[in-house]
Amino acid sequence: MKLIYGNLFHPDSYKNPDGTPAGLKPSALVITTNGFVKTSGAAVMGRGCAKAAADFNPRLPLALGNAIKSAGNIVQQIGVLSDLYRIVAFPVKPVSALCLPDKSNVVKHMQSRMTPGKMVPGWACIADIKLIEYSANRLRDLAYEKDWIDIVLPRPGCGYGELSWSNVFPVLNSILDDSFYSITY
Repeated sequence: MKLIYGNLFHPDSYKNPDGTPAGLKPSALVITTNGFVKTSGAAVMGRGCAKAAADFNPRLPLALGNAIKSAGNIVQQIGVLSDLYRIVAFPVKPVSALCLPDKSNVVKHMQSRMTPGKMVPGWACIADIKLIEYSANRLRDLAYEKDWIDIVLPRPGCGYGELSWSNVFPVLNSILDDSFYSITY
């Protein structure tokens, strides 16, 4: 896996670590997701790159919600962005989880609202490294199956998922080859 910098949704902004243009024309842009679908049928895409994707294409929350209802909280193509790039959902959080006694599986800004022993919606959970590992394997398999090259993904679970990149990178790097690019904004 290679590292680049720029805005996930603007490939012309992609730069290599040395500052030179990356020159990528990605086959797919990956957005991290949480698997939670509202009663309206739209997926929760309220923070991070999911929110940026929803702001860029307001049809994505409903498309993702439909995809989750149809196939589950898995890596899957959910649409295209501005008719240019495939958008692929990459789950980093569960649909829901039982709140632990110490609330350590709940994002910091939501801990005061959660009760140990009660269910926590996926969007309020800490990202799950095992789910990220599973998603990375599925993304790799899907990319090979579809003959995608130059797949760009954010640092999964490292923003509002509250995981450390130093813990996530080795997992991803052991699964994803040099046709995958992790982008930092």
